Amino acid sequence: MRVHRVFPAALGSRRPSRIRLAAVGSVCAIASVAAPVTVLVTAGTAAADETAGVPAVSRVTLVAPRTVTKGKPVRLVSRLTLGPLTLSGRTLQFVVRPLGGTTWTPFATATTDGSGVASAVTAALPRPREFGVYYSDAAGAVHSNTASVAVHTIDMASRAPAVAYVNDRVTIAGHLLRDGTHGIASQPVKVWLRTSPTAAWSSPLWLRTNSLGVATLARRLTRTTQVGIRFPGTKDIAASPLAIATVTVKARTSPSGFVFPFANPRLAESSGNWSQDQGIDLAARGYACGSSAILVAVGDGVVIQEGISGFGPTAPVLRMTSGPFKGRNVYYGHTGYVYVPVGAHVRAGQKLAQIGCGRVGYSSAPHLEIGVGVVGGPPCCPSMRQTSGLMLQQLLASLRAALS
Repeated sequence: MRVHRVFPAALGSRRPSRIRLAAVGSVCAIASVAAPVTVLVTAGTAAADETAGVPAVSRVTLVAPRTVTKGKPVRLVSRLTLGPLTLSGRTLQFVVRPLGGTTWTPFATATTDGSGVASAVTAALPRPREFGVYYSDAAGAVHSNTASVAVHTIDMASRAPAVAYVNDRVTIAGHLLRDGTHGIASQPVKVWLRTSPTAAWSSPLWLRTNSLGVATLARRLTRTTQVGIRFPGTKDIAASPLAIATVTVKARTSPSGFVFPFANPRLAESSGNWSQDQGIDLAARGYACGSSAILVAVGDGVVIQEGISGFGPTAPVLRMTSGPFKGRNVYYGHTGYVYVPVGAHVRAGQKLAQIGCGRVGYSSAPHLEIGVGVVGGPPCCPSMRQTSGLMLQQLLASLRAALS
Protein backbone atom coordinates (compact mmCIF):
# COMPACT_ATOMS: atom_id res chain seq x y z
CA MET A 1 0.00 0.00 0.00
CA ARG A 2 1.02 3.61 -0.42
CA VAL A 3 2.18 5.46 2.68
CA HIS A 4 0.49 8.69 1.75
CA ARG A 5 -2.88 6.91 1.71
CA VAL A 6 -2.53 5.64 5.24
CA PHE A 7 -0.39 8.07 7.20
CA PRO A 8 0.45 11.19 5.17
CA ALA A 9 1.18 13.42 8.13
CA ALA A 10 4.04 11.27 9.39
CA LEU A 11 5.53 10.04 6.14
CA GLY A 12 4.88 12.95 3.74
CA SER A 13 3.80 12.81 0.10
CA ARG A 14 6.95 14.10 -1.76
CA ARG A 15 8.43 10.61 -2.24
CA PRO A 16 5.98 7.68 -1.94
CA SER A 17 7.54 4.54 -0.52
CA ARG A 18 6.46 1.12 0.64
CA ILE A 19 6.30 0.23 4.31
CA ARG A 20 7.56 -2.66 6.33
CA LEU A 21 6.13 -4.00 9.61
CA ALA A 22 7.94 -4.92 12.80
CA ALA A 23 5.92 -6.25 15.74
CA VAL A 24 6.80 -4.97 19.17
CA GLY A 25 5.31 -5.32 22.63
CA SER A 26 3.68 -8.38 24.26
CA VAL A 27 0.30 -9.80 25.18
CA CYS A 28 -0.96 -9.96 28.75
CA ALA A 29 -2.61 -13.35 28.68
CA ILE A 30 -4.84 -13.04 31.77
CA ALA A 31 -5.99 -9.59 32.79
CA SER A 32 -9.21 -7.64 33.02
CA VAL A 33 -7.86 -5.36 30.29
CA ALA A 34 -5.22 -6.94 28.07
CA ALA A 35 -2.01 -5.04 27.48
CA PRO A 36 -2.16 -3.60 23.96
CA VAL A 37 -0.32 -5.38 21.19
CA THR A 38 1.50 -2.93 18.89
CA VAL A 39 2.73 -3.13 15.34
CA LEU A 40 5.53 -0.71 14.42
CA VAL A 41 5.23 0.77 10.94
CA THR A 42 8.28 2.50 9.41
CA ALA A 43 9.13 3.95 6.00
CA GLY A 44 11.32 1.53 4.05
CA THR A 45 13.15 2.88 0.94
CA ALA A 46 16.75 2.93 -0.31
CA ALA A 47 16.47 6.57 -1.42
CA ALA A 48 17.23 9.34 1.01
CA ASP A 49 14.05 10.74 2.55
CA GLU A 50 13.71 13.16 5.41
CA THR A 51 10.71 11.18 6.64
CA ALA A 52 12.43 7.82 6.49
CA GLY A 53 12.63 6.06 9.87
CA VAL A 54 9.80 8.13 11.44
CA PRO A 55 7.69 5.46 13.18
CA ALA A 56 3.94 5.12 13.01
CA VAL A 57 2.32 2.72 15.55
CA SER A 58 -0.68 0.52 14.77
CA ARG A 59 -2.22 -1.33 17.70
CA VAL A 60 -5.36 -3.18 18.76
CA THR A 61 -6.59 -3.31 22.39
CA LEU A 62 -9.26 -5.51 23.95
CA VAL A 63 -11.40 -4.79 27.00
CA ALA A 64 -13.59 -7.39 28.76
CA PRO A 65 -14.70 -8.13 32.34
CA ARG A 66 -12.42 -10.38 34.37
CA THR A 67 -15.39 -12.49 35.54
CA VAL A 68 -18.92 -13.16 34.34
CA THR A 69 -21.98 -14.89 35.82
CA LYS A 70 -21.97 -18.51 34.66
CA GLY A 71 -24.38 -18.90 31.76
CA LYS A 72 -24.25 -15.21 30.75
CA PRO A 73 -22.66 -13.70 27.61
CA VAL A 74 -19.73 -11.25 27.60
CA ARG A 75 -19.42 -7.98 25.69
CA LEU A 76 -15.96 -7.46 24.23
CA VAL A 77 -14.77 -3.99 23.20
CA SER A 78 -11.74 -3.40 20.95
CA ARG A 79 -10.05 -0.27 19.58
CA LEU A 80 -7.80 -0.01 16.53
CA THR A 81 -5.37 2.88 16.11
CA LEU A 82 -2.48 3.79 13.81
CA GLY A 83 -0.19 6.18 15.67
CA PRO A 84 -2.33 9.17 16.69
CA LEU A 85 -5.05 8.18 14.19
CA THR A 86 -8.11 6.01 14.85
CA LEU A 87 -8.91 3.60 12.06
CA SER A 88 -12.60 3.55 11.20
CA GLY A 89 -14.40 1.24 8.82
CA ARG A 90 -11.92 -1.62 9.38
CA THR A 91 -13.01 -5.18 10.09
CA LEU A 92 -11.74 -6.80 13.28
CA GLN A 93 -11.77 -10.56 13.81
CA PHE A 94 -12.81 -11.87 17.26
CA VAL A 95 -11.60 -15.32 18.28
CA VAL A 96 -11.96 -17.68 21.25
CA ARG A 97 -10.22 -20.68 22.75
CA PRO A 98 -10.38 -22.72 25.99
CA LEU A 99 -8.41 -21.26 28.85
CA GLY A 100 -4.87 -22.57 28.38
CA GLY A 101 -5.63 -23.71 24.84
CA THR A 102 -3.41 -23.10 21.81
CA THR A 103 -5.85 -22.93 18.89
CA TRP A 104 -8.06 -19.90 18.22
CA THR A 105 -11.54 -20.28 16.72
CA PRO A 106 -13.15 -17.26 15.00
CA PHE A 107 -16.65 -16.45 16.27
CA ALA A 108 -17.46 -12.87 15.20
CA THR A 109 -16.35 -9.92 13.09
CA ALA A 110 -17.13 -6.26 13.68
CA THR A 111 -16.37 -2.99 11.89
CA THR A 112 -14.72 -0.12 13.75
CA ASP A 113 -16.68 3.12 14.13
CA GLY A 114 -15.42 6.69 13.85
CA SER A 115 -13.50 6.26 17.10
CA GLY A 116 -11.84 3.05 15.91
CA VAL A 117 -13.99 1.01 18.30
CA ALA A 118 -15.72 -2.29 17.51
CA SER A 119 -17.55 -4.65 19.87
CA ALA A 120 -18.86 -8.21 19.89
CA VAL A 121 -21.08 -10.21 22.24
CA THR A 122 -20.14 -13.80 23.01
CA ALA A 123 -22.41 -16.78 23.49
CA ALA A 124 -23.38 -17.71 27.07
CA LEU A 125 -20.33 -18.91 29.00
CA PRO A 126 -20.70 -22.26 30.77
CA ARG A 127 -16.97 -22.32 31.56
CA PRO A 128 -13.94 -19.95 31.42
CA ARG A 129 -12.66 -18.83 28.04
CA GLU A 130 -9.87 -16.75 26.52
CA PHE A 131 -10.98 -14.21 23.92
CA GLY A 132 -8.85 -12.43 21.36
CA VAL A 133 -9.08 -9.89 18.55
CA TYR A 134 -6.84 -8.92 15.64
CA TYR A 135 -6.86 -6.80 12.49
CA SER A 136 -5.63 -7.66 9.02
CA ASP A 137 -6.34 -5.68 5.87
CA ALA A 138 -7.59 -7.36 2.71
CA ALA A 139 -4.13 -7.59 1.20
CA GLY A 140 -2.52 -8.77 4.42
CA ALA A 141 0.01 -5.93 4.25
CA VAL A 142 -1.11 -4.39 7.54
CA HIS A 143 -2.06 -6.58 10.44
CA SER A 144 -1.73 -6.84 14.20
CA ASN A 145 -0.93 -9.60 16.61
CA THR A 146 -3.83 -10.93 18.71
CA ALA A 147 -4.75 -8.98 21.86
CA SER A 148 -6.32 -11.40 24.36
CA VAL A 149 -8.09 -11.49 27.70
CA ALA A 150 -9.23 -14.36 29.96
CA VAL A 151 -12.79 -14.34 31.33
CA HIS A 152 -13.60 -16.53 34.34
CA THR A 153 -17.07 -17.81 35.34
CA ILE A 154 -18.72 -17.30 38.75
CA ASP A 155 -21.15 -19.97 39.96
CA MET A 156 -23.12 -20.89 43.09
CA ALA A 157 -23.73 -24.54 44.07
CA SER A 158 -26.41 -25.26 46.69
CA ARG A 159 -26.46 -28.18 49.10
CA ALA A 160 -29.44 -29.22 51.23
CA PRO A 161 -31.11 -32.50 52.22
CA ALA A 162 -33.83 -33.52 49.77
CA VAL A 163 -36.08 -34.73 52.60
CA ALA A 164 -36.37 -33.75 56.26
CA TYR A 165 -38.86 -34.40 59.04
CA VAL A 166 -40.93 -31.71 60.68
CA ASN A 167 -38.84 -29.57 63.03
CA ASP A 168 -35.57 -31.34 62.18
CA ARG A 169 -32.55 -29.05 62.20
CA VAL A 170 -31.56 -28.68 58.55
CA THR A 171 -28.26 -27.26 57.27
CA ILE A 172 -28.36 -25.50 53.91
CA ALA A 173 -25.12 -24.47 52.20
CA GLY A 174 -24.11 -22.36 49.24
CA HIS A 175 -20.68 -22.85 47.62
CA LEU A 176 -19.39 -19.78 45.75
CA LEU A 177 -17.07 -20.92 42.96
CA ARG A 178 -14.80 -19.50 40.29
CA ASP A 179 -14.58 -21.69 37.20
CA GLY A 180 -16.53 -24.41 39.03
CA THR A 181 -13.61 -25.50 41.22
CA HIS A 182 -12.10 -22.64 43.21
CA GLY A 183 -14.00 -21.46 46.30
CA ILE A 184 -14.16 -17.70 46.84
CA ALA A 185 -13.70 -16.77 50.51
CA SER A 186 -15.05 -13.90 52.62
CA GLN A 187 -17.85 -12.84 50.29
CA PRO A 188 -21.42 -11.78 51.18
CA VAL A 189 -24.19 -14.17 50.17
CA LYS A 190 -27.97 -13.62 50.14
CA VAL A 191 -30.40 -16.36 51.15
CA TRP A 192 -34.17 -16.38 50.57
CA LEU A 193 -36.87 -18.86 51.67
CA ARG A 194 -40.29 -19.68 50.23
CA THR A 195 -42.85 -22.48 50.61
CA SER A 196 -43.41 -23.23 46.89
CA PRO A 197 -42.21 -22.18 43.43
CA THR A 198 -45.19 -19.81 43.12
CA ALA A 199 -44.90 -18.23 46.58
CA ALA A 200 -43.08 -14.95 47.22
CA TRP A 201 -39.52 -15.09 48.56
CA SER A 202 -38.91 -14.01 52.14
CA SER A 203 -36.79 -11.02 53.03
CA PRO A 204 -33.14 -11.92 52.38
CA LEU A 205 -30.76 -13.18 55.04
CA TRP A 206 -27.08 -12.26 54.72
CA LEU A 207 -24.32 -14.81 55.20
CA ARG A 208 -20.58 -14.77 54.45
CA THR A 209 -18.47 -17.46 52.82
CA ASN A 210 -15.75 -19.17 54.84
CA SER A 211 -12.19 -19.89 53.73
CA LEU A 212 -13.47 -22.58 51.34
CA GLY A 213 -16.10 -20.32 49.81
CA VAL A 214 -19.00 -21.99 51.66
CA ALA A 215 -21.83 -20.16 53.47
CA THR A 216 -24.22 -22.16 55.69
CA LEU A 217 -27.65 -21.62 57.25
CA ALA A 218 -29.14 -23.91 59.91
CA ARG A 219 -32.92 -23.89 60.39
CA ARG A 220 -35.70 -26.04 61.85
CA LEU A 221 -38.30 -26.47 59.11
CA THR A 222 -41.96 -27.25 59.70
CA ARG A 223 -43.00 -27.42 56.04
CA THR A 224 -41.57 -28.03 52.60
CA THR A 225 -39.26 -25.12 51.79
CA GLN A 226 -37.35 -23.79 48.80
CA VAL A 227 -34.06 -22.04 49.51
CA GLY A 228 -32.51 -19.56 47.09
CA ILE A 229 -28.82 -18.63 47.43
CA ARG A 230 -27.01 -15.96 45.41
CA PHE A 231 -23.81 -13.92 45.52
CA PRO A 232 -24.79 -10.36 44.47
CA GLY A 233 -21.35 -9.50 43.10
CA THR A 234 -18.75 -6.88 43.95
CA LYS A 235 -16.72 -4.35 42.00
CA ASP A 236 -14.20 -7.03 41.03
CA ILE A 237 -16.31 -10.22 40.94
CA ALA A 238 -19.45 -10.84 38.89
CA ALA A 239 -22.66 -11.98 40.57
CA SER A 240 -23.48 -15.68 40.72
CA PRO A 241 -26.62 -17.31 39.35
CA LEU A 242 -29.46 -17.93 41.81
CA ALA A 243 -29.09 -21.51 43.11
CA ILE A 244 -32.31 -23.10 44.39
CA ALA A 245 -32.60 -26.14 46.63
CA THR A 246 -35.88 -27.76 47.73
CA VAL A 247 -36.26 -29.50 51.09
CA THR A 248 -39.37 -31.69 51.27
CA VAL A 249 -40.55 -31.76 54.87
CA LYS A 250 -42.50 -34.81 56.02
CA ALA A 251 -44.37 -35.39 59.23
CA ARG A 252 -43.12 -38.08 61.57
CA THR A 253 -45.91 -40.59 62.02
CA SER A 254 -46.72 -43.05 64.73
CA PRO A 255 -46.54 -46.76 63.84
CA SER A 256 -50.19 -46.52 62.82
CA GLY A 257 -49.48 -43.70 60.34
CA PHE A 258 -51.22 -41.02 62.43
CA VAL A 259 -49.59 -37.55 62.30
CA PHE A 260 -49.59 -35.19 65.29
CA PRO A 261 -51.89 -32.25 64.37
CA PHE A 262 -49.42 -29.44 65.22
CA ALA A 263 -47.06 -28.46 62.38
CA ASN A 264 -44.48 -27.94 65.11
CA PRO A 265 -45.13 -30.68 67.67
CA ARG A 266 -42.64 -29.08 70.09
CA LEU A 267 -45.08 -26.20 70.40
CA ALA A 268 -47.71 -28.37 72.12
CA GLU A 269 -48.33 -28.05 75.85
CA SER A 270 -47.35 -31.07 77.92
CA SER A 271 -49.84 -33.94 77.70
CA GLY A 272 -50.43 -33.50 81.41
CA ASN A 273 -52.33 -30.33 80.51
CA TRP A 274 -54.59 -32.02 77.95
CA SER A 275 -58.21 -32.83 78.79
CA GLN A 276 -60.90 -35.13 77.45
CA ASP A 277 -64.49 -34.31 76.55
CA GLN A 278 -65.94 -35.14 73.11
CA GLY A 279 -62.40 -35.02 71.80
CA ILE A 280 -59.05 -33.93 73.27
CA ASP A 281 -58.38 -30.31 74.24
CA LEU A 282 -54.77 -29.24 73.86
CA ALA A 283 -53.18 -25.80 73.60
CA ALA A 284 -49.95 -24.44 72.17
CA ARG A 285 -47.36 -23.12 74.59
CA GLY A 286 -48.20 -19.60 75.70
CA TYR A 287 -51.61 -20.02 74.04
CA ALA A 288 -50.07 -19.32 70.66
CA CYS A 289 -52.59 -18.89 67.86
CA GLY A 290 -52.95 -17.74 64.27
CA SER A 291 -49.90 -18.17 62.05
CA SER A 292 -47.84 -19.04 65.14
CA ALA A 293 -49.89 -22.21 65.70
CA ILE A 294 -50.46 -24.04 62.43
CA LEU A 295 -52.38 -27.32 62.29
CA VAL A 296 -51.85 -30.16 59.79
CA ALA A 297 -53.87 -33.13 58.57
CA VAL A 298 -53.46 -36.18 60.79
CA GLY A 299 -53.70 -38.42 57.70
CA ASP A 300 -54.88 -38.48 54.11
CA GLY A 301 -58.45 -37.35 53.69
CA VAL A 302 -61.10 -35.08 52.16
CA VAL A 303 -62.49 -31.88 53.70
CA ILE A 304 -66.23 -32.59 53.89
CA GLN A 305 -67.37 -29.70 56.10
CA GLU A 306 -66.30 -26.32 57.45
CA GLY A 307 -67.93 -24.90 60.56
CA ILE A 308 -69.34 -26.76 63.56
CA SER A 309 -71.84 -25.43 66.10
CA GLY A 310 -69.99 -24.64 69.32
CA PHE A 311 -66.58 -25.11 67.66
CA GLY A 312 -66.53 -22.07 65.39
CA PRO A 313 -67.52 -21.14 61.83
CA THR A 314 -64.29 -22.40 60.24
CA ALA A 315 -63.82 -25.72 62.05
CA PRO A 316 -62.90 -28.31 59.35
CA VAL A 317 -64.00 -31.94 59.26
CA LEU A 318 -61.89 -34.56 57.43
CA ARG A 319 -63.20 -37.86 56.07
CA MET A 320 -60.10 -39.99 56.58
CA THR A 321 -58.81 -42.20 53.75
CA SER A 322 -55.72 -43.52 55.56
CA GLY A 323 -54.42 -44.28 59.03
CA PRO A 324 -56.13 -45.79 62.06
CA PHE A 325 -59.31 -43.74 61.51
CA LYS A 326 -59.75 -44.59 57.83
CA GLY A 327 -63.41 -44.21 56.86
CA ARG A 328 -64.22 -42.07 59.91
CA ASN A 329 -64.49 -38.30 60.42
CA VAL A 330 -61.94 -36.25 62.36
CA TYR A 331 -62.90 -32.70 63.41
CA TYR A 332 -60.71 -29.73 64.36
CA GLY A 333 -62.55 -27.43 66.76
CA HIS A 334 -61.84 -23.76 67.62
CA THR A 335 -59.81 -23.05 64.51
CA GLY A 336 -59.27 -19.71 62.82
CA TYR A 337 -58.06 -19.43 59.24
CA VAL A 338 -58.45 -22.60 57.14
CA TYR A 339 -56.01 -23.20 54.26
CA VAL A 340 -58.06 -25.70 52.20
CA PRO A 341 -61.67 -25.51 50.96
CA VAL A 342 -64.47 -28.02 51.31
CA GLY A 343 -63.96 -30.81 48.79
CA ALA A 344 -60.17 -30.57 48.83
CA HIS A 345 -58.07 -33.72 49.18
CA VAL A 346 -55.26 -33.36 51.72
CA ARG A 347 -52.19 -35.45 52.48
CA ALA A 348 -50.92 -36.49 55.90
CA GLY A 349 -48.95 -33.58 57.38
CA GLN A 350 -50.36 -31.00 54.92
CA LYS A 351 -51.10 -27.56 56.32
CA LEU A 352 -54.81 -27.43 57.18
CA ALA A 353 -55.74 -24.57 59.55
CA GLN A 354 -54.65 -22.28 62.38
CA ILE A 355 -55.66 -22.31 66.03
CA GLY A 356 -58.15 -19.47 66.34
CA CYS A 357 -57.20 -16.43 68.39
CA GLY A 358 -59.47 -15.25 71.20
CA ARG A 359 -62.67 -17.11 71.98
CA VAL A 360 -63.76 -19.21 69.03
CA GLY A 361 -67.00 -21.09 69.70
CA TYR A 362 -67.41 -22.29 73.28
CA SER A 363 -63.89 -21.66 74.57
CA SER A 364 -62.13 -19.56 77.17
CA ALA A 365 -58.71 -19.34 75.43
CA PRO A 366 -57.02 -20.32 72.16
CA HIS A 367 -56.70 -24.10 71.85
CA LEU A 368 -57.55 -27.07 69.61
CA GLU A 369 -60.13 -29.71 70.30
CA ILE A 370 -59.58 -32.67 67.99
CA GLY A 371 -61.88 -35.66 67.98
CA VAL A 372 -63.00 -38.62 65.88
CA GLY A 373 -66.53 -39.67 65.05
CA VAL A 374 -68.07 -43.10 65.37
CA VAL A 375 -68.02 -45.55 62.49
CA GLY A 376 -70.82 -44.65 60.06
CA GLY A 377 -71.78 -41.65 62.19
CA PRO A 378 -72.56 -38.04 61.22
CA PRO A 379 -69.83 -35.53 60.23
CA CYS A 380 -69.64 -34.41 63.87
CA CYS A 381 -69.58 -35.15 66.71
CA PRO A 382 -69.33 -38.10 69.16
CA SER A 383 -70.79 -38.09 72.66
CA MET A 384 -68.71 -37.05 75.66
CA ARG A 385 -65.76 -39.45 76.04
CA GLN A 386 -67.29 -41.82 73.48
CA THR A 387 -64.17 -41.86 71.27
CA SER A 388 -61.80 -39.47 73.08
CA GLY A 389 -59.74 -42.36 74.53
CA LEU A 390 -58.93 -43.60 71.01
CA MET A 391 -57.88 -40.10 69.94
CA LEU A 392 -55.73 -39.69 73.07
CA GLN A 393 -53.82 -42.89 72.27
CA GLN A 394 -53.02 -41.72 68.75
CA LEU A 395 -52.00 -38.23 69.90
CA LEU A 396 -49.59 -39.58 72.51
CA ALA A 397 -48.03 -42.10 70.11
CA SER A 398 -47.62 -39.56 67.30
CA LEU A 399 -46.12 -36.96 69.67
CA ARG A 400 -43.52 -39.48 70.89
CA ALA A 401 -42.65 -40.30 67.28
CA ALA A 402 -42.41 -36.61 66.35
CA LEU A 403 -40.08 -35.79 69.24
CA SER A 404 -37.89 -38.89 68.94
